[in-house]
Amino acid sequence: MSMVMHLAEAKPGQLTTRYKHYYIERPCRILVIGEHLKTKTTYRCLLRHISIGGAMLDINAAVMLPKNFFLEIEGFREEIGCSQVHRYGSELGVRFNMQLASEFLSRLIRLDFKSGLL
Repeated sequence: MSMVMHLAEAKPGQLTTRYKHYYIERPCRILVIGEHLKTKTTYRCLLRHISIGGAMLDINAAVMLPKNFFLEIEGFREEIGCSQVHRYGSELGVRFNMQLASEFLSRLIRLDFKSGLL
C-alpha cells in the first residue's frame, strides 16, 4: 500500500511533514454532503491504516467521490472532515482537514486491539 497520505502537502520552500501511522482494519462509511448540508450519499469502505494527518481506505473502484467528504469510523460518533489526495483503483488516500486528537487515535487503537483478541 502507498504511504502518500502520510506526507502533508507543503508549500514551496517548506518541508513535508511525516506522521506515524498505525495499521488498523476497521469498517467505516464515507458521507458525501449535498446541498444545505444534508447527507446526500453514504458509501461503505474499510480503513486500512491511519495517522493523525490522514488515512488509507479501501473502497469500490467504481465509486466516484468529490474532493471533500466526511469519514465515520464504526464504533465512533465523530464525523471526520477529509480531502481526497490519492486514488489508485480501490485504494483511496485521504488527508484530514484537522489533525486528529491523540486521545481519539488512542481509543481507536485500543478498540481495534480488543476486537482482534476475540
